[in-house]
Amino acid sequence: MEKKAFRQHQITQLSQLSEPTRQAQNANLQQQLFASSAWQQAQVVAMTISSAIEVDTQPIIEAAWQAGKQVVIPKTLPHRQMAFMPYTATSELARTKFGILEPVNGTAVAKTAIDLILVPGLGYSRDQHARIGFGGGYYDRYLADYPGVKLTLAFQVMAFDHAEWPVDAYDILLDQLIVAEDGVNNGH
Repeated sequence: MEKKAFRQHQITQLSQLSEPTRQAQNANLQQQLFASSAWQQAQVVAMTISSAIEVDTQPIIEAAWQAGKQVVIPKTLPHRQMAFMPYTATSELARTKFGILEPVNGTAVAKTAIDLILVPGLGYSRDQHARIGFGGGYYDRYLADYPGVKLTLAFQVMAFDHAEWPVDAYDILLDQLIVAEDGVNNGH
């Protein structure tokens, strides 16, 4: 399937998840993440403020703060570049043209200072950890020379045995994929 059609299909699938399924899978993903060595060893964790269809990052952000970790969130820059800015309970946020909340101000945190990035997306392959994002290319550009751990959290409908979309040379593969476990109320 071409990327554009695949993205649309995934957005539809994700928006149709029932609330109980979404809650159960979010809870399971958080549990798996917090048990992972990547999470436990990270001091600085990068993630987005999730949209309604995505894996819920709010509880993860709060858990990071409680654990004394620094949370950084992305700010989009010209030329499809981005930087991660510190995020605290008092950070001022604004909605972008993509509908994403991002920091208004702050000083970018160096790539090398970020231990773990929770990479957002719409689909992931279990075999090679390929991902398909929302189509801006921001993450692929940022991750190209990122030395830390690239991890993603996926609802069951986001995980595929093999990529069902074209994987291009510039698509950056992830280090770890955490998928909501089978048997977690998947609504079937």
